[in-house]
Amino acid sequence: MGAYDTAEQASNWLEVAAAARAAGLDGLLVGDNHAVAPGYANCFSPVPSIARLMAVTGDMPVGMVLLAPFYEPIVLAEQIGTLAAFSEAPLIVTLALGGRAQTFESFGWEMRTRVGRLEELATVVRALLAGERVTFHGRYHTVVSAQISPLPRVPVSLWLAGTVPEAAARAGRLGDAWLCGQNASPAELKAQLAVYREAAAQAGRIPRPVLRRDIFVGETDTDARTVVEPILAEGYRGTGHDTLLVGGPETVIQQLREYRAMGFEEVMVRHIVGDHQQMLESFERIGRHVMPTIRGL
Repeated sequence: MGAYDTAEQASNWLEVAAAARAAGLDGLLVGDNHAVAPGYANCFSPVPSIARLMAVTGDMPVGMVLLAPFYEPIVLAEQIGTLAAFSEAPLIVTLALGGRAQTFESFGWEMRTRVGRLEELATVVRALLAGERVTFHGRYHTVVSAQISPLPRVPVSLWLAGTVPEAAARAGRLGDAWLCGQNASPAELKAQLAVYREAAAQAGRIPRPVLRRDIFVGETDTDARTVVEPILAEGYRGTGHDTLLVGGPETVIQQLREYRAMGFEEVMVRHIVGDHQQMLESFERIGRHVMPTIRGL
């Protein structure tokens, strides 16, 4: 979960942003969390974080994965518009449900309200970013004759994340892309991808499925497994090798080829390792070995 010292964590984030750009990746997204005790993790807020990181990423697209139930549409749309005023590249805003019961308890909300909150937020934010004057009376959000400024001067894509078929269908209806679940098996991905494509077609949207996988690229397969196996043995995110991108460069490239054949042309990766230096070394291998090959697929 990163460094516990705040200054060290901030420095690490800047180095990760620089490493992602140097590796030739197509974008950088930062994640979200709320009401987390400092003894568990050092959680940075995504909106101000990505604003700072844009000074490092330059013309590389950037964005955020937000836990949508905890945001208010007018303020969020204004924040996105402000980020877009300074950004040199398109922005990606991914809306996720959140699955941590303690967070909902901290806000005094029931977890069963999360789907409705996300759907209302997505609907209102999209309209506000388009410059519409919005009046909306929902179960969780009310907006009366509102507009926002500044309006985005660079393209903003609203992605929806989800781990089950119902979420894939929701992304097809409401989102510009679907970010799949990190632990979805290949069989689950095939089924959910079909659901997503059908829902997108019915909504008149061009499907854009985005694979979600955790990664570590070693010098060799043996090197990668030596690093990753102890982490998996500790119960890392309840996953195993079949839902990870782990190995030497050629192995990871082959894994990506298989997902490409399944129907995914984009993948969002997060590093498995918590060791900052190992993470930077993996980024370097991605840039040196993996990216030049997969761009030719």
